[in-house]
Amino acid sequence: MSSNSRFFFVLVPLGAAIGLGSIWLYPYYSYIYGGLFLIPYTIALFILGFPLLMLEFSAGQYFNKNIVDLFASIKKWFSGIGWLMVFNAFIVMSFYAVVLSWHVIYFFVSFGMQWKKDASTYFFNNVLQVSHGFRNFTQFSLPGFIALILAWVLLFFCIRNGFDSLKKWFLAITAVFAFLMLLFLMYSLTLENALSGIYAFLKPDLKSLVKLDVWVAAFSLAAVSLGLSFGIMHAAAKKFGKGFISGASFIVLVFEILTGIAVGFILFGILGFLSARQGIGFGNLVFSDFGSSFTILASALPYFYKPTLLSLLFFLFLSIFFVLGTASLACSICTILADKLKTKQRNAAVIAAGFGFLFGLLFIIKPGYYIMDIASHFAYYNILTAILLEALAVGWFFDAQKIADFINQHSVLKIGALWKFAVKYTTPLILLLLLFFQLKSDFLVNYGNYPWLAVLIFGVGIVAAPVIAAFLMPQRVFDRQ
Repeated sequence: MSSNSRFFFVLVPLGAAIGLGSIWLYPYYSYIYGGLFLIPYTIALFILGFPLLMLEFSAGQYFNKNIVDLFASIKKWFSGIGWLMVFNAFIVMSFYAVVLSWHVIYFFVSFGMQWKKDASTYFFNNVLQVSHGFRNFTQFSLPGFIALILAWVLLFFCIRNGFDSLKKWFLAITAVFAFLMLLFLMYSLTLENALSGIYAFLKPDLKSLVKLDVWVAAFSLAAVSLGLSFGIMHAAAKKFGKGFISGASFIVLVFEILTGIAVGFILFGILGFLSARQGIGFGNLVFSDFGSSFTILASALPYFYKPTLLSLLFFLFLSIFFVLGTASLACSICTILADKLKTKQRNAAVIAAGFGFLFGLLFIIKPGYYIMDIASHFAYYNILTAILLEALAVGWFFDAQKIADFINQHSVLKIGALWKFAVKYTTPLILLLLLFFQLKSDFLVNYGNYPWLAVLIFGVGIVAAPVIAAFLMPQRVFDRQ
């Protein structure tokens, strides 16, 4: 493998992992469970995330096929696992693009800071124009509609030539991202009361290390924070040559941890500042969802030095996470469409962007924010299910020793035997336990106190529909190996 290919083999999965990683969840968990949450999270990444990254990288290189044909090579009807990953990518891509569109709006309204009187009211009433409850399904937010078009125009340019255009955009975007992260990291540390906020983020709690819910949270975060289950890692590994499997996996894990810590410093530095300015306790400011950055963090921006300029840069910084994540998902889908429809990457990009835009309209209608909240919560099941089926397919229905030997052949560290054991035994067991704990939690508590019908349609439906559709895909038409 050339050094250039190896560079992009690391860059593209790294960008995808950073973009799809739950940027608010690690700081949130570090606050509620204590700063020592970093320990179980790191352990979880190496016990669960590391073998899974190696699985997707090595499978992409070993089979050298798109994810649908890859799994069909193991057993014909396993092509459904590949299609499930495509559908998962499409769903997450669609609501990620909507969140990106919010950043587009705030980038422009940073001139004048129109939200400064009441950030929460502005976000829900002016930007989202959200309804009170599940009603007004035929009405939508005009600003959201226009911004979603702009978001998809930007994304189309990122993916128009598949990975060839994606790697060029990622190279530029990650350079800007690194600069802005360093800028806001340094600036947040200079803010009044920032150190109090950072102390709340890092404050250790030894008792947390023996609590079951802390370890469940750590392994759950490890499962969803690396961009697994969408076919991105398989496609990137297939595109950029053979080898460097364990090395690329290790680099992605390390940067995922470092990014989470850096975002935590920035976030809690700003929250400490906002807490002092408004006299509000941290318990009322810390958040773990997409929308709160527009209602809480935005409240601090008018107090910044050169507020308009820093607001522009701040929303540009946050938008990069969603550009990286959405473009990665879209490119993964384009790879499948181009192969299966025997068409050019540009045509596949038009199809992916078009249908992504249309499905995204579901999240900009008046009750769209509630629908997205439910769908994003239940998408956790989609991710775990796809990863579990992937591990079972490779570990139990294929000669995993062949891939273990392939890993040893193309990696400095000879850990193929250890990887084989993890994929066959520890990984499926952990994933089953995570599914059990999540089902138990959702069964005991009605998520978000939403109407049961809404949870059934937009929650259970978002899980069941892709699984059913994936295994009903017409094999004769699509599964040509």
